[in-house]
Amino acid sequence: MTDVKRTTVTLSKIYMDMIDDLVGVFGRTQAAVINNIVQYFFNNSNNFELLRELRSRKKREPNLIIIEDKIKKILKGVKSIQLNHFLEYLEIDRDILFENLEEWKNKFHFELDYDKIIT
Repeated sequence: MTDVKRTTVTLSKIYMDMIDDLVGVFGRTQAAVINNIVQYFFNNSNNFELLRELRSRKKREPNLIIIEDKIKKILKGVKSIQLNHFLEYLEIDRDILFENLEEWKNKFHFELDYDKIIT
């Protein structure tokens, strides 16, 4: 038998209604349906990239390709943006910004002025 760990899941009424619709089709109980959905998610190769991205966030290893794509998008058509909004949009902290700041400033043609990114 496999070692298991129990947890409590809180879902909105909309999701619980969906779970109820799947009882008898995707599992015998609500718990079995949720278990099967979670297992299906983790076993589906289409989700591997998302899982890699989520793991990299936890390990604080940012995906620089995704971040640089986001930088292009957020700086397009703006003159300035608050630094905290910039960091929040990129889903990075100040340490990551400052590790890459010189490269990104040159690559994306912006300046950091105290608490603003200026293009």
